[in-house]
Amino acid sequence: MRFMRLPVVLVGLLMMTFRVFAGCEQLSVDTSQGTVRDNVSGLIWSRCLLGQVGSGCLGHGASLSRVEAMNKARAVELGGVSNWRLPKNEELARLFALGPACVAAAFPGSGTSLTWSASANSDAWAFDLVKGAAVIKSRDSKLQVLLVASPR
Repeated sequence: MRFMRLPVVLVGLLMMTFRVFAGCEQLSVDTSQGTVRDNVSGLIWSRCLLGQVGSGCLGHGASLSRVEAMNKARAVELGGVSNWRLPKNEELARLFALGPACVAAAFPGSGTSLTWSASANSDAWAFDLVKGAAVIKSRDSKLQVLLVASPR
């Protein structure tokens, strides 16, 4: 996979490199903030699953019930953003539609299992970023969490 480097932005004394992946121009990755901006929808995504660390999203994502995931999402402060939430199925589907290579490059380690969705019925929805499909799961299932924030 090829990377294009965009100009480096100086914010205070902190240098942030924004990377756009070739063929995935819709996504801007800020590794220093741990976020990915969707330049079309304006949504801001956490680059790593909850529980992963560092710019390479090392380790395994935390396995949480849906209630635990929703509570943790509200408590996260990442990249200057505090209005994190679980993404809707439609938002996850739009992300998946960019292609597996874009998702894997922008979100290291996110495509290995199901992630919780905000969409719900009597049970709860999860989304498979490998297959691009929403599935119904018990609210007590232990799944990984990818967060999203709406633009303010």
